[in-house]
Amino acid sequence: MNSIVMESNIVVPQHQLSMQQFGEAFIEDLPKHFAALKIPGRVICGDQRKAAIPAHVDQVPAIQLAMHEVLGHETTQASQDWTEKSFNAFLEKAVVDEGVLKFFNGWNETHKTTSLVSAKIIMRLAADAGAIPAHQQSLYNNVMAHMHEVAKDDFGLGHEGHDGMYGYMTSAFGASRWVESQYVVPGCNEFSGFLYRVGIAENKSPLNSHEYKRSMLEAMMTSVASELWNGREYNYIAQYIEEKLNAVNPDLRADVKALRNAKGYVMGHSGEVENRHGLHALAAAQAYCRFADLEFDIHRLKEIMIDYNGRVGKAFSSLHEALTA
Repeated sequence: MNSIVMESNIVVPQHQLSMQQFGEAFIEDLPKHFAALKIPGRVICGDQRKAAIPAHVDQVPAIQLAMHEVLGHETTQASQDWTEKSFNAFLEKAVVDEGVLKFFNGWNETHKTTSLVSAKIIMRLAADAGAIPAHQQSLYNNVMAHMHEVAKDDFGLGHEGHDGMYGYMTSAFGASRWVESQYVVPGCNEFSGFLYRVGIAENKSPLNSHEYKRSMLEAMMTSVASELWNGREYNYIAQYIEEKLNAVNPDLRADVKALRNAKGYVMGHSGEVENRHGLHALAAAQAYCRFADLEFDIHRLKEIMIDYNGRVGKAFSSLHEALTA
């Protein structure tokens, strides 16, 4: 099926900043980002307020070095290349056709870490909270609070209306049919299946077993990998999304609210939003290690990040194939 849905003008990416450049800038400022990271304060009643809690993150220089190594790794480089090629193929599409509908279907599958991993971590933490000894409650609560900061925006607790943003965008492109089963991209569904398996791994194992604890830690590290990847990905496409929307749907130029809604999905995830989520996931992982008496293994974090980057790169390779078929 190759029916044209809506004609559009081609947007040729005038290369501004690459995913690599976004990553390098973020990692260079990593100590500053960690120093500013906090669990927000909370009004309790009237003038009574719980103060913000600065994040406790150890081994920052070693983490910074590891992240530079991950960013420069050949797997990450290849995956970023496929991602930029996919976005560029999307931007250069002259029509919103079957390939674009597959792009939106598959792209959505690559962004399910919050629901398939982070939210499951939060649910597992909540389910076990009653079994945590009193002397460990404060540290356990710290883990939960950092994971809340990872997921809150995606569930509308920090960014109201988040759940509708993808729909606003695809509707503005005349591509609402992306949800239909014929537009599934198997490589992207395979990726979301991987996320699901990470989120549920060892969830029935005993709370104090090594298997359970390792599964929780590795899920948190996967959340770190995902959020930091997303920071580069969204910032790349954010450079072009308004121009592409206006090319596809010129009426948006005269409707400020509609344009804001249409580009809200991308812009709401750009800037430092995803990177901040990733740092909260890392702070949660370290806090969980202190709680569970585990070593925070930076080498293992690197392995998980590189593995994640390779998997998401394969998904974007599938998106590129769908767009250029």
